[in-house]
Formats: sequence, structure tokens, C-alpha cells
Amino acid sequence: MNLGVLRATVKKNLMIRVRAYPMNFFIGNTLTGLYTLLGAWLAYHCLFGGSLSPHFVQAAGTADYMSYVAVGSVVYLFVVRTCLNVSRSLISELREGTLESLMLAPFRRTEYFLGTMLVQTVATFGELAVFAAAAVPFGLRVQPQGLAAFLAVLPLALYAAFAVSMVLGCVMLLTRDTFISQNTLFVAMMLLCGVTFPMEYLPFWLRLAAWLVPATPAVSLVRGALIQGSSPAELAGLMAYTACISTAYLAVGLFCTKRAEKLALEKMEG
Repeated sequence: MNLGVLRATVKKNLMIRVRAYPMNFFIGNTLTGLYTLLGAWLAYHCLFGGSLSPHFVQAAGTADYMSYVAVGSVVYLFVVRTCLNVSRSLISELREGTLESLMLAPFRRTEYFLGTMLVQTVATFGELAVFAAAAVPFGLRVQPQGLAAFLAVLPLALYAAFAVSMVLGCVMLLTRDTFISQNTLFVAMMLLCGVTFPMEYLPFWLRLAAWLVPATPAVSLVRGALIQGSSPAELAGLMAYTACISTAYLAVGLFCTKRAEKLALEKMEG
């Protein structure tokens, strides 16, 4: 691993984040999660009367709906924030006119994307810490016995988010579009990945499609650890599946990135 490329990428992204993104950007990202939580709270108390059907409880694995939504929102927001930065890194270079210079430099894709992911992870953890603290009054409760499992599944959740970002980045670079591609993915994940309701309420074919997205098992892993208090051994099968599908996404993303870069440079030359 070329640590020079990693350090340079981290330094560049930190400078951009400190100088170009003011505090209101941080607040805006936090409010996005709080709006989701507030909507769920209003629906739970005003529409559902503060109660859940036995089928919902069985499908969700818990009767604590607010904790269910809060944990799902945390994972969803992390994937979204990662995709908004890691996947947009190369197309941002293209739009800023620096992609060609980057290709000519001693550029290593793995270190470049890892550096971008590292900075984004630190920033997102800060946003999610504020969101989690604000979610406690809404009813967020976690199982202390699941903290060990949470520490075990956290790297896999990060890996899943990174893998999704790599594939999305290729689509963005090939189509030269960010708005349609990213928002289509985000809406699909909100629907398919069980963020606010169990996937059992979806048609069978949509449930199959949901499990082809690494964010789906990532949400289930974090919920299993924090809400259900599962042990690492109980989550081992799901952890293995998450690792496998994320690796497949990452391999496709890295392979297609090279092709996407070539096509992007050819279009630049006319």
C-alpha cells in the first residue's frame, strides 16, 4: 500500500471539508436523519396508536419500533453520506478539470478511495453521534450485551458502504450524472433495505432484489447487535454473506472504474 497517496488524499479532503463545507452543512445532514425519525414517531403514535401488530413484531424481531427505525436510519444515513462523497470523488475530479492530471500522477485507486472513505467516515461518525443523542428522547434503546457484536459488525458495515460507493461511482463516471443515479439508488435503498419497515411486507421478488444490495445485510447486522442483543456467533452467517456480496461489489467497482476512467478521458478529448 502506498501510504503517500493515502496521506495526500486524506489531507486534500480534510482541507476541502474544513474550508468549503461550513457548519450548516453538518447541521443539514443531521437534520435529514431527524426528519426521518420525527416522521416515524408521528406515524407510530398518531396513526398506529403506539402499538404494533404481532406480525410486524415477528417480522421486525422487536416490539420497539422507534429503536428499529433509529438504528435503520443510522445505517442508511451512513451509506448515503459515503455514497455522496466516495462515489462522487472521480466525477468531481472530472468536473473540476483535474481528472487527467490525477491519471498522470502516481495515482493508486485503492489508496485514493480509502483516503476519501477515511475522511468521510470520521465526518459521518460526528454527524451520527449527534443524531443518536437526539434520537434517545424519541425512544432509542440499545442492548448493552450487543455492544461486542456491534464492534464486530461495524467494519463490515463500513465495507458494505464502501463497496456500494465504488459501483455507484462507476455509474456516475460513465453517465456523467450524479443527481439521477444517486437519488434513484437512495430511494431504492430506503424502500428495499428495511430502514423503516420489515422487508417481509415487500413482494417476494423485491425481497430477493433487496438481498443483492450490501446495505440490506448491513442494516440487519447492526440491528441484530444493538436491538436484539445478538452475539457475534449468532450473526456469523449474516456476516459472512455481507463480506461476500460486498467483495463482489468491490471487485466489480474496481474493475469497471478503470474502463470508466478511460471512457471519461476519451470524451474529454472529443
